[in-house]
Formats: sequence, C-alpha cells, structure tokens
Amino acid sequence: MRGVVTNPFDVIIVGGGLSGLLVARELNVLKKSWKLLEARPTVGGRLENDASEHKIDLGGAWIWPQHQPHIKHLVKLLGIETFSQPDDPSSTRMNGGAVALVERIVNELEKQSPTGLEPNCDDDKYQNIETNSIVVAVKRLSTTPIENSTAFDTNSPPEECISVKLASGRELYAKKVVFAAPPKILSLYMQFEPPLPSIKAQAMASSQTWMAGVTKVALVYNSPRVWPLHESNGGFRPSPRSPVFQVYDASPKDGLVSALTFFSLASLSQTEKKSDVISDELLANQCAMQMVQNLSPSTIREHPDIARRINSFDSFHVKHWPHEKYISEDNNPDGINPHPQPNPELARSEWDGMLLFAGTETDQRSPGVMEGAVGAALRVVNELKKSWSI
Repeated sequence: MRGVVTNPFDVIIVGGGLSGLLVARELNVLKKSWKLLEARPTVGGRLENDASEHKIDLGGAWIWPQHQPHIKHLVKLLGIETFSQPDDPSSTRMNGGAVALVERIVNELEKQSPTGLEPNCDDDKYQNIETNSIVVAVKRLSTTPIENSTAFDTNSPPEECISVKLASGRELYAKKVVFAAPPKILSLYMQFEPPLPSIKAQAMASSQTWMAGVTKVALVYNSPRVWPLHESNGGFRPSPRSPVFQVYDASPKDGLVSALTFFSLASLSQTEKKSDVISDELLANQCAMQMVQNLSPSTIREHPDIARRINSFDSFHVKHWPHEKYISEDNNPDGINPHPQPNPELARSEWDGMLLFAGTETDQRSPGVMEGAVGAALRVVNELKKSWSI
C-alpha cells in the first residue's frame, strides 16, 4: 500500500507559518523524524509578498531588533539584510520582505537530507512538507491493542502515539503533535479525542488572531515617492468608503519603485451594506483618496500636485486576510480586532506532553508579532528536548 506508515513520526507539525517552519528546522538539527502539514497552498502563514517582483509585504512586515532578541538572532543567523522603516526609524523591515525568513528556512530544509520521509514509503515525491493538507482531527491512541481493530491495518505502532486525520481521509501517526496554527481556528475546526480541558478550550475560543481582520492594500508607483515621510506614517479614522485605519511607506530598499501600504477594513469599502462583493480596485482607489484627504494643509501648499500623483498609482496589490479560512473566522469584519494578549493556557501542553502548541498567539512575551512566532517555536522545541532528555 502506497504511503502506509509503519512507524510513527517523532513529530507531526500542523501549520506551516514561521513558527511551524522553525520547529521543523530545529527537529532537523536534532535528527528527529517529522512531517509538516499546511492547510493552505503555500507555506509562510501570515508572511506574504505581493505577486510582482517588488517584494512588498502584504502580511507581517516589521520587527524591532532592539528589544526582540529571538527575531534579531534569527535574522542574523539566516543572513537577511534589514533596513529602517523609511517613515519610522524605530521599526525595521527585511530586504526582500518578511517572506525572506520563510524562503531561507525552506531552502535550508530542502538542502538537508530529509529525516521526515515516511518509512518504507515507495513514493519518492512524498516530502517532509505537504501543502493543501487539512488536518481535521487528532486522537490519542492507547498502547493497549484493541481486539479486532482495523485502525492500523497490519502496521500497529509500537508505542503510544497520536492519530492525525486529514480531510482527505488519510491518517498519519506521530509520537507528538505540534500545533502551529491560530488557537481560535483550532477551536473551530479541530476535533480532539480525548477533548481538551475546558479551560484550554475556552482560552482558544476566546483568543484573538494576528492579522485576521486586516485587509492590506499596497499602492505602487513607478517613480520616487511623492509624499513627505511625515505624511505616510499614521493612523486614520475608518468610516464608510474610507476603510483605512493605518498607513506606512512600503517602498522597497532597492528604490526601484515607491509604495504606500494601508491597513484597511474592506467591509467599509462596500457600496451596498449587504453586499459580499468587494472590488479590489475600488478599495485601492478609496485608500488613495483617504490618504489625500488626510494630508496636512502645509503639505498641499508645498506640493500642489500631490493629490493627483497619489491618486495616480501604477499598480496595486490587495491581501484579504479575513478571506483565509484557516487564519480568520470572520470573512467580512466590520471592526478592528484587539491585539492578541498573553494567556498561559494557550502555551500549555496537553496529553502528558504529547500535544504541544506553538504559533505567535501562544507566546507569553510578544504574541501577535514575528518575535512571538519565533519565541513560541523555541519554547516548544525546548519542551521536546526536555522530553527526549536532550
């Protein structure tokens, strides 16, 4: 039978964002067998660039190395060049976008000899990382054989493990499972057997998810920036047909183009209150118009052509994070979601340490930013190492 597991993986990772990929990277170093399952078509989670060659962040963008030691170390370790945010020197961006983190880690994993291939699998395309792989249930399996059970066909695992069931009907087995996905999404779509403690389930259901309610809009100009930097770093008051609540200068370091990126509530762009259809072009135009409306009188006097030039963007890119089923539970939010807050229950392992939880929302120091994703991954890896007496 093709793809049959004869021995459980040491670890199955559910979620291929920054946190999940970092766990995989550390497992490779430890020579442990692993498989990463990502529900979406690509890995990277909430780190994503525009579809052109300009490498403009449409997901997480900033880091603050001066007080974020984990991400500072990772960026240096991976050899990623950084630069100061043009309109806010206290913030830092990565050359090539934050996706550079994902690209470097995946490249490392691909170069190293795979430790996570399924034993005795005769399909050489079976890789450690699988996308479009939706996990729907995990079940803790007893070490006691069940009479007449066909759960493992003729390949019963040699010790207690976890069954990981995919939407396709496929079943994999692991000694430990690491969830590196938003806790709220897990509470909605994941079945746990036995159930998680009620306090854990409640914490997951009430948690906030980084980026879940945000639609990011990038306006790109094939020319140097036409706006003063003091105008491109600030917050706006969103209202109907004025969907923006924050703007920043997203121009890449190479200077080949200039760009403005907006955090928006796309629902406010709708021309009809009950309409589910949101025009990306309309949204982009409204972002530009709102930017112009918020320019200071002095800027307009000093740059009399600025309104026309801001409205005359050459291209635009839109990322609707609320439309991502495995990131947001609300595909058309009408308010700004609160930022994730530390909650010890989200970080607590379950099933006697067999079930662990990574992902930025579970971090106890910096949830809801890239630092939290890295910190959560390191915490989980340390837990794993301790269980293995490493």
